Amino acid sequence: MGNLLTSFNTGVSGLHSAQASLYTAGHNLANATTEGHTRQQVMVTDAFYRTSYGNHANKMQVGLGTNVSTIRQIRNTFLDAQYRLQLGREKFYDAQYRAVTEVQDVFGELEGEQFLYVLNGLWTALSDLRENPDQIVFRTEMVATASKFIERASVLQNELYQYQQNMNQEVQQQVDRINAIVEEISEYNVLIRKYEATGEGANDYRDARNLLLDELGEYIDFHSIEEVDGTISIFSQNSYLLEGNTQYRLATEFESETSHLLKPVWEIGREDFFTRGELYYSMEDNSDTGSLRGLLVARGTQAADYTYLPQKPREEDYTNEIGEFDAVSYQLAMNNYEQEVKEYNQTVQPSIVMTVQAQFDRLINGITTMINDTFCPNKEITVEVDGQQQTIKVLDTEKSGIGDDADKSMGVEIFIRRKTPRYTEKEMTVVKEDGTKEIQTVFVYNEEDVNDEYTLYSIDQLEVNPELLRDPSKLPLNANPLSGHGDGFAWDLCETMMSKWDEEFGTLDPNSMAVYTYRDFYKGLVEQFATQGSIWRDIVENQERTVFAAEAERQNIMGVSTDEELSDLIKFQQCYNASSRYITVVDEMLEHLIMSL
Repeated sequence: MGNLLTSFNTGVSGLHSAQASLYTAGHNLANATTEGHTRQQVMVTDAFYRTSYGNHANKMQVGLGTNVSTIRQIRNTFLDAQYRLQLGREKFYDAQYRAVTEVQDVFGELEGEQFLYVLNGLWTALSDLRENPDQIVFRTEMVATASKFIERASVLQNELYQYQQNMNQEVQQQVDRINAIVEEISEYNVLIRKYEATGEGANDYRDARNLLLDELGEYIDFHSIEEVDGTISIFSQNSYLLEGNTQYRLATEFESETSHLLKPVWEIGREDFFTRGELYYSMEDNSDTGSLRGLLVARGTQAADYTYLPQKPREEDYTNEIGEFDAVSYQLAMNNYEQEVKEYNQTVQPSIVMTVQAQFDRLINGITTMINDTFCPNKEITVEVDGQQQTIKVLDTEKSGIGDDADKSMGVEIFIRRKTPRYTEKEMTVVKEDGTKEIQTVFVYNEEDVNDEYTLYSIDQLEVNPELLRDPSKLPLNANPLSGHGDGFAWDLCETMMSKWDEEFGTLDPNSMAVYTYRDFYKGLVEQFATQGSIWRDIVENQERTVFAAEAERQNIMGVSTDEELSDLIKFQQCYNASSRYITVVDEMLEHLIMSL
């Protein structure tokens, strides 16, 4: 009788197990299309056994039912980590591709007029001036075209600066979203720990938390660590974003005192979230992961100008007038150049925006200085200052052209620096070739200083000479009597200027081997957008396929198969029916025994 009563518990436990399995299968089916839902499975174990011994001490065990030990999630943490890594990498390169597309749009069409037309217009104006240096109408056209050239260059560079500034908003939005995600994960940690501490399952909360971790993987690279109580900690960039119940929030601040570009920092301590200054990234150390870092790399740390591009030393600059080559000085210059290239590859080259800013400014600097140096040539002289001899650059008054104005102006450049004159007139002690000294009035050339932006012939500082805008006749195109031509015009200066357009100007960057002329440099600059954009587009497309494959692999494990769940429903229904029939049989046996007594 007692055994029969005990058998009721065995049947009831079977009903409970089957009912839990039915509920779980139904829950899986109901959430088959729910984003982030993980397939759940009931784990059934033996409750306990009753053990007895027979006549020959043989052990006999009788099972007394089943228990639902847990309702587990079918999930693979390794595949989760791989999916988030590949997703973050896709978002990183997508940020690069979007940036190069935006830059390409800026150069492709600006207010209905491509910059290439303006550049060609400047060349045409110089060509017309070469043919007609004596006509004021062509001098006026030259000055007007030069003004338009600087104006369009300034607008274009300002568009790049504005794009950099606009990226601040996206940086701030992503930092805010990261903080919000981590805060939500912290809240789910509390709920999961609360329910699982009482023995209840919190699988749906875990699903919501995992979905947030997937989203976090779009923004940054991180590692999650699950604790024994079911909570997780989040570790990123060598520090915790979430440790237990403690959240370490991110904030933003300017890159530097001179840069108005935002960077992410830790709210406590204000230390950089990423290692800044170096934009270099690599797949080997997963530094090419996350849209936030991708955005910062594409944007760069500050606005760049032509001084950010290292210039390789030329051997002719280290060869004196009699052909002697200073190998020691040249090697020192090369060593310094190689160090600059290394720094450039870490701090400028990875950023498409900074690279284009520097290259475009390099072109404008090259063209303006080439034209200025042709009309206002310089020469080196030796002077004595405080008993010490030194070499300086001054206006070459023998080769320079002269204006057609009443003052016979000399040294009037077309493109000026707003706050730094080209020359400063001084009386100095000049040391002649024979060693004799003579006090002369010279026009000392004010050199460009990379540490003083106001001395640079960069787009920010350039404008057309107001003197020429008022009086184009001051353009130094009349022949210099000291050059041997007492009258007429400086035809040789115009010929020299036009020939320089087809001379080698330089490479786009120190890592490139292709050398461009002044006329081809801009075309090469624009063509690199298409090349780089194509490379990044291919990377993004490959990453999309990789992410799709990783997600498919995850879904093979965690995803819900409706056919499988329907099959399980039938199976568990049969288990439920079997347990119910078992209880009915035991009930009938008890009834028979009671009625028979």
